Amino acid sequence: MFLYSKTIEAFLVRIKQDTRKILREEMSLDVQKSRVLFRGILYPLNIVVFEDQTRLGYFDSRSYELGLSKKLLFQAKDEVIKNVIRHELAHFMCYLLYGPQVLHGEEFHQVCKSFGWDSSVYAAYANIELENSNVKTDIEKTKKLLEKLKKLLALGSSDNIHEKELATLKANQLLLEHNLDLSKSQQDDEGFEETVYVKRVLSSSRKSAKHTAIYEILKTFFVSPVFNHGRGIFYLEVIGELTSVELADYVANFLDTELEVLWKQTQKENPHLKGSASKNSFFKGVAKGYVEKIEKQKRSLAAGMDLIAIEKNIQRHLTLVYPRIGHASLSSGQFNGEAHNAGINKGFNLSIKPALNHNGPAKNLLIS
Repeated sequence: MFLYSKTIEAFLVRIKQDTRKILREEMSLDVQKSRVLFRGILYPLNIVVFEDQTRLGYFDSRSYELGLSKKLLFQAKDEVIKNVIRHELAHFMCYLLYGPQVLHGEEFHQVCKSFGWDSSVYAAYANIELENSNVKTDIEKTKKLLEKLKKLLALGSSDNIHEKELATLKANQLLLEHNLDLSKSQQDDEGFEETVYVKRVLSSSRKSAKHTAIYEILKTFFVSPVFNHGRGIFYLEVIGELTSVELADYVANFLDTELEVLWKQTQKENPHLKGSASKNSFFKGVAKGYVEKIEKQKRSLAAGMDLIAIEKNIQRHLTLVYPRIGHASLSSGQFNGEAHNAGINKGFNLSIKPALNHNGPAKNLLIS
């Protein structure tokens, strides 16, 4: 999960400065803005700050992305931070020399040694205290709210119609009130420093109508979904405050499987519905049915709530991360009205039922 705030931005500036200095002075590589010149080719190098309980850093060769954990900002000494940068730059160099298969073997050690780096750089693990108490408190609050939302969403699959409607209404009310409280606190406290979270919730080699349907549904959970592309891969990311992002992650992974299940059920009920046009029309219908149901519920709950403030908050989060970005939509193409209507019906009755996974903190943090 990637983070954005004034403090994080300052940390990011520092990381980028240290990275450029290491590339130039220790690795003898030419750096041109956000690109590194190696053997006549300019390679991009995107640097991000992320939140994770198990890793201090990583290098992703698909997106040429080097990430450092927020934990380093709060607790690590300068030289530790630089060693994590060196470790990930060694992975970057191994990728350029040998391809993506090299992890922490002999080639990796040789690359580190060639730049004069010792075991403090090429060791795969480091022991650093977890984040400070304020961050832990935020995470605990998020877990409690997610548990409430999880139970309500699970009740949304109840056979009791009254219980089902009441549960989904209550879940929407909780989300509305939570986001309204956040927007108010940020308006009232000029010194409040907001952290924006970015999480990659799905990835694939090719974007489909199912992914776009998930994109549309996720917008009802008070996040900004975004399609981001790497080399031979795309990511569906969500941007927003911590609770909404974690909930959207859970929903996206559920929908990735559930939409396929619903399509197979629909085919059994309507054996003549076949082919990609019918399937794509069905997924568009599911998104339309679910979104219309949730928007109707939100309107019934919105009396006295400043929804404009919430929308401004969501848009500000998106602009902070991606100042210039377009918007995805349910693309056109061959259309099957019967499959679309079947999808609307499934979407209107769609409920989010699986349990959330919460991983406990780890003392040994992996530098990947």
